[in-house]
Order: sequence, then structure tokens, then C-alpha cells
Amino acid sequence: MRNCVVPKCDYKNKHNPKRAMFNVPIKDPDLLKQWQAVLPVRRPLKEFDRVCDQHFREEDILRYWEHTINGTVERMERHKPALKPNSVPVFGQTEEEDEEEQRRVETVETPRKRKERNYRSPEKVRKMKLTEDQQAVENLTIAEPTQAFDSSTVHLSIENLEESVPVQVEQLSHPDFDTLYDEVYEVELPSTLWGIHRDVQRTFIAFTEFSKQTMNVRKYLFIDRYLQYRMAVGQRVMKRGTLSSGLIESVTELLSKLDEIKIRKVIIKGSSSILGQ
Repeated sequence: MRNCVVPKCDYKNKHNPKRAMFNVPIKDPDLLKQWQAVLPVRRPLKEFDRVCDQHFREEDILRYWEHTINGTVERMERHKPALKPNSVPVFGQTEEEDEEEQRRVETVETPRKRKERNYRSPEKVRKMKLTEDQQAVENLTIAEPTQAFDSSTVHLSIENLEESVPVQVEQLSHPDFDTLYDEVYEVELPSTLWGIHRDVQRTFIAFTEFSKQTMNVRKYLFIDRYLQYRMAVGQRVMKRGTLSSGLIESVTELLSKLDEIKIRKVIIKGSSSILGQ
């Protein structure tokens, strides 16, 4: 998938995998300031940040090579589009409206109320679903047939019918997961052997360490959309838990601890003694 620095851009354009990506002009401080002023990125732009073509005017993007042959201009598509000199991103009107609406909601609602509105515990969702199913059962009526029949042959039990109603509970993501998903590249990795992986459907985030000896994943930290995590070395799960406040700092600390674990220590001591439990 693409990795555009604009928040939620990758998610909104997940069905457009061929977006052109442009590096921020890190070597031109003046132009970099203009990019920083336009883009809705709260942190300073960094060397490896990229912005996709959805945030530029089409006339600022060079998608073709042009050659004049015998007085005729021939156009050939570039393998990699480029920007014209001094091009600056454009934050679209619809994006501005979305940002303005979000700011308006945030000024009206307190953080606690906003979390309560966006997040329902699995137990609350289950109770709501059961209530809806029970209401649907109570509203059922039996139409009388036109022919006479013996009423003793009809046995309909509401209790039995309730048991036959399937209950499907869809658990919602933790409201802080989207923030971590969008800002995951702010996490400080222990070394260049570590990598970051994000599910396109925004269901999980994973950090893996690559072993140059075995050419396989040696360690990983997996975080699901409910902020439940597990740390593992090889096939052995070392620790499970739930992330708390300060997500970026918490993940950075977990990765640091996981990076310090030696494979030989895992075999000899076990996970509890290594992690200080």
C-alpha cells in the first residue's frame, strides 16, 4: 500500500494503489516550509515522508515525456511521475470541510464524551443486540389459517424461539487505535532490522524484526484494533496486555524491551524471568 503522510489518506484511497508518491523537499528549506503550512500534519515533516498525487494540482505533475520528431510532438508515459519545480501541495476543499467539521465536533464534545460516543464495550453491544432480537420475537404474530384446525396442535414457545435467534456481535475498534494507525511512523524502532506493517482494513498493526541469519522474522509485536497486544520471540509468546495512554511512547518502550531479549535467554530462563514478571 502507499504511505502518504496526510492523515487517513491511505485509508480513503485504499482502492487506488497506483497513486504517484512524491518525497518532501527536505533539501529546500523554503519550499519545505510551504509544504508544512499546507499539509494537515501536526508534526514537522521528515526526510522519508511522502505525499501522494491526490494533494497536487494535475498541471503540477509531469506524467509524460515529450519529444518532437519531424515537427510532431510525441508523448511517452513516464515510469515514475515527477513534480514541476517549486510545486506546492493543495489541501482540497472537501478535506478542509472534513477537518473543520472535526474541529467543530471536538470543541463541542469533551474527550470523555467523544470516546463514549465512538466506543461501545462488547458487553454493551451484546446487550443491545439481545434487546433488539427479543423485541423482534415479541412482535411476531401467528396468522390464523382459513381452515378449521385443532388449536391443541399448535405449540409456539417464545423461550424456544429466542434460543433459535442467532446473535451476532460486531465489536467496534478502540477510538485510540485510529490515532496509533495514522501516527505509527512516529514510533522509534530499535534498529534498521525492524519494520512496520499496517493492515489495509485497519484491523491490526505489527512490528517485526528480521533475522539476517535465518532470513525469517525473529521477533514481533502485534497490536489489534482493540489495543490488545502480544510480544513474541520466534513461536513463543513472551507477554500479552493492553496498551494504555501515551500510545507512541508505550509502543516504543515495548519494542525496546523486546529488542533486548536474546534468543539464548529465552530458551534457558523463559519469558517470565526475562520480562521481570
